[in-house]
Parts: sequence; C-alpha cells; structure tokens
Amino acid sequence: MSVRAQLRDPTAEVASELRPRQSPLPTLEGKSVALLDIGKMRGDEFIDRLEILLNVRGIATRRYKKPTNTRVAPTEIIHDIILNCHAVVMALSDCGSCTSCSTHDLFTLDGRAIPGVNVITEEFADAFEVQRRAIGFDGAAVVVPHPIQNRTRTELEGFADQFCQQILTRICSHPPSTTGAVAAGLPWRRN
Repeated sequence: MSVRAQLRDPTAEVASELRPRQSPLPTLEGKSVALLDIGKMRGDEFIDRLEILLNVRGIATRRYKKPTNTRVAPTEIIHDIILNCHAVVMALSDCGSCTSCSTHDLFTLDGRAIPGVNVITEEFADAFEVQRRAIGFDGAAVVVPHPIQNRTRTELEGFADQFCQQILTRICSHPPSTTGAVAAGLPWRRN
C-alpha cells in the first residue's frame, strides 16, 4: 500500500475581495491630520518637512510616533488618532516588517472611518500590495525613492516637497495648495 504525501502551501490565504478604503475627505478645512511616524530611522526628518508643508496650507496636524516599526501601533495611539484626527499619513516604510505593520495600522484606522495613506519606498511597493491583498483591503500608498537611511536631510525634505500633493490627494478630494500661503509670506523652505 502506497502512502501519498500531501503538501500544503504555508503562505497566508489571500482575500478574494478587497474592502474599499474610506473615501478621501471632501476638504481638510477645520480637520486635523495625524502624522504617524512608524519609528524608522530618518522618517522623522521626512515628517518634519511634511508637517511644515501641511501647516503652510492651513492644515492642522498632530504628531504620533510608534515605539517600534516592527509591531502595529499601540492601542493608545490608535485610540487618540480616532478621537482627535480626521485622516492619517503614515511614514516612512522601507522594509518588509514595517510595511506589513503600517499596512495593518492603516487598515485598522480605515475601519474606524479615518482615511489614510502609507508612504513607502519603491523597493517595498510589492510588499505593500501583497499585504493589502492578504488582509483584503484596498489601501492607499504613495511610493518614494529607496533607500532612506543614507539620504541627507535636504534629500528627505525634497521628497516631502515632491510627494506632498500626491499624499494629500489620497486623503482629500480637493486639497489646498500653497499658493495663498507663499503669497502671504509663510515659510516655504527651512533654512
């Protein structure tokens, strides 16, 4: 009598349908955007510049930082974002575990009616796609150049400048521009 071995695929099952993400807000006027630093080295420099760019546009921001990029955000941070913010920008994922965890955070907040976007590096765009399909979520991402750790502050700020409008369109249907802020003499570039 012959015994046949049955092999099983150890990878996670992929959801057959993607749950649509929250629609972008119609406006950010009177709203607050959470800037969630996922805890990767140098990500704060990108977020520092992004915060300036949003504030120049009249967008209120609240800063958060995960204690580690290798786990999902603590319940206290998620709860505070839900209570005090209307949208979230997560940055800056540039490896597999942080991309996975930040995608789960995005999914959790989206399920609580907080539209958001995950800022990831190009090297991990496929990992984001795989993860969002695995959890059945049509999440949004903005992809920036890789790597991050060996960039200068000026380069990271340049990425924030370059991708700010794209980030805003993921969380708002009609994001404000900088035209009025620049004309009013508000700071555009850090010296």
